[in-house]
Amino acid sequence: MRVRLFTATCCTVVALVASGVVASAQTASPISIHVILYQSSVTAGTTIRGLATLTNSSPRPVIVQACAADGWLYVGLMNSRITYSVSRSTTKCAATVRLKPGVNRFALTVSTSYSACVRTKNSFVPRCTKNGPPPLPKGHYTTSVITIGLPTGTRNPPPIAVTVR
Repeated sequence: MRVRLFTATCCTVVALVASGVVASAQTASPISIHVILYQSSVTAGTTIRGLATLTNSSPRPVIVQACAADGWLYVGLMNSRITYSVSRSTTKCAATVRLKPGVNRFALTVSTSYSACVRTKNSFVPRCTKNGPPPLPKGHYTTSVITIGLPTGTRNPPPIAVTVR
């Protein structure tokens, strides 16, 4: 296994480990986020598995002010032509995510399809296929992390480069 290490800034390190790609960020809040994707080149329309590690540096648990059933941690792909966004409906429950002091791990999947689609022709949103949103066009993308309910000042990790083929 070869490990290549690149310094992105004085405080952030991005590493390519075997076939996995890693990104992390230091924050002013007690929570830091680290994301690993197990692939960086994938076929359009498939998913990428990964892992989000949230480290709570405080001595007390941190309650994420979001319901786990509603979703609170999202990772998607974007580039200069395609944005990534999350639409949420009503709240299903009270805050249920608890980050214990230390390391907290969450499996994640990243879709290589559009995040939304419409049934009728629209110039801004792609038309749905019979299976839902169409695959993203081939090209180069970066990850976008969207979190809901984390403490103020929590920074997202730097983007990870992904090639959709």
